[in-house]
Amino acid sequence: MNGGSAAARQRRLTIIVAALVLIAVALVLFTGPLERGSKSDESSQAQTGAPAADSPAKPAASESTAPKPASGDYRGPVPILMYHVIKAPTASTPMAELWTPAETFKATIELLKKEGYRGVTLDQVWQAWNGGPGLPSKPLVVSFDDGYLSHTVTARPILHAAGWPGVLNLEGKNIGKGGLTTTQVEGLIAAGWEIDSHTLTHPDLTLIDDASLKTELVDSRKLLQQKFSIPVNFFCYPAGKNDARVRAAVEAAGYKGATTVDSGVASKSDNPYELPRIRVNGTDSPQTVAGRIRAGSGASGGY
Repeated sequence: MNGGSAAARQRRLTIIVAALVLIAVALVLFTGPLERGSKSDESSQAQTGAPAADSPAKPAASESTAPKPASGDYRGPVPILMYHVIKAPTASTPMAELWTPAETFKATIELLKKEGYRGVTLDQVWQAWNGGPGLPSKPLVVSFDDGYLSHTVTARPILHAAGWPGVLNLEGKNIGKGGLTTTQVEGLIAAGWEIDSHTLTHPDLTLIDDASLKTELVDSRKLLQQKFSIPVNFFCYPAGKNDARVRAAVEAAGYKGATTVDSGVASKSDNPYELPRIRVNGTDSPQTVAGRIRAGSGASGGY
């Protein structure tokens, strides 16, 4: 009697233990993917660096894939657009003309693509002008100055949808706290963007001494090269301020060329250290931008 009771208890215990093991296995299988998904979401949030309210749409994982470089036989003049912040300004925003609403930027890129333009980088342009691979028949460089959150949150997915790269003229002081994170800049590079130097601190280069000038040019380039393992072949003058001394220093620092705020379409016949751009104001409609490209003229002034 007692033996039978003990055997029954042993069988019940074995069944309970087996059931607990099965439950534990099921929990692991069920919750494991959720934990991995949670980490993926955190990574995505770190990549955008902003809450959903700052972005028209959450960037997809595919946005980290660089578009195939546009190619062709063209080696002529290339318009270079100049943008700053891609976000609608508020009533109290200073220099509001430098803020382009996301909807306007998106509509502009869509119109330009419909008209046959193809996004390229400055490095692609330089190669085409110097015996390398050619460009498509209507190449266009879309450049952004300084390094703002909207460049990765808003501009990147819009350009990615068009299959275009961007060119970011990045200030050294805008990397890290209060600016773009290293991860965000790496995301732009992975998406095919070219990162060029815009100095360390955005000074008027014509007003600083030779030692400070060399620091702004050489150290900003080294910072980007060492931090992101990229060549950094081009430079952008802060507010377009340059003179013969500054241009010579840019060339001595190892840059292949530099962009200004002078209005016009860049060509091989230009001084490579005085390449013009077409500035886009936030109030410019898509049709206005297209007209500026055709005319080779932009809004006045620079920053």
